[in-house]
Amino acid sequence: MNKLSEIKIRIYAIEILNHVKKNMTYKALSNELKMSAPVISRYIKGHVLPSLDRAQGIIKWFEESYFKKMLQDEIQVKDNGVIDVSFLTYDTVLQRVIAKQALNFFKNIEVTKILTVETNGIPIALQIGNEFVVDVIIARKERQIGFEKYIEAPYTLTPPTLKSLYIPRNALKKSDKVLVVDDLIRTGNTIKALISLVNKSGATLSGIFTVINVNQAIEKLKNELNIKVPTYYIVSK
Repeated sequence: MNKLSEIKIRIYAIEILNHVKKNMTYKALSNELKMSAPVISRYIKGHVLPSLDRAQGIIKWFEESYFKKMLQDEIQVKDNGVIDVSFLTYDTVLQRVIAKQALNFFKNIEVTKILTVETNGIPIALQIGNEFVVDVIIARKERQIGFEKYIEAPYTLTPPTLKSLYIPRNALKKSDKVLVVDDLIRTGNTIKALISLVNKSGATLSGIFTVINVNQAIEKLKNELNIKVPTYYIVSK
């Protein structure tokens, strides 16, 4: 591990502490982490960085004991069955944590572009793009003025309505390795369209990432399309 990677891990641990401090007291954090409250306070206030070992311990605790439950508690299911994930669009600390989770899972996979769909998937995709240091391509639901050549992929909404996604023809190159990202997968139809855009461009699909996997949609999609690339979700609903 190089020095930059080590520093990123140590800073990530502080970002985690900043996020969980919104819902936990210093005393509760101290009990959970087996660490004194004054030390935790110094980390959170940015006075000092935790050691690498301590940072990795914070990250492990967060992933195993807190993160998934935190997301589950944030997700709201409305009376009409709509899953409200609006918190993913404005909680920038949570977005960065999610992005680091994606980077950690796909760290051994070559990724040169991120592909997502407007609009709710954009904040998460941008954060993931920042972590991978790659461009983020946003598939639009309408053709944009100024681009003459598009790649188009149709998809179906519920109730049945035929729509299309569009990206500029030169957005993806044949040499690109593409990570498809969305905030939530329910039917898999949007992800199918994004995969179709990758295939039509001649690029290579590297993986699929979503925050919330509804009714095992990813597993069904993998079986239906015979997907062999890595797929990762954080919570199921």
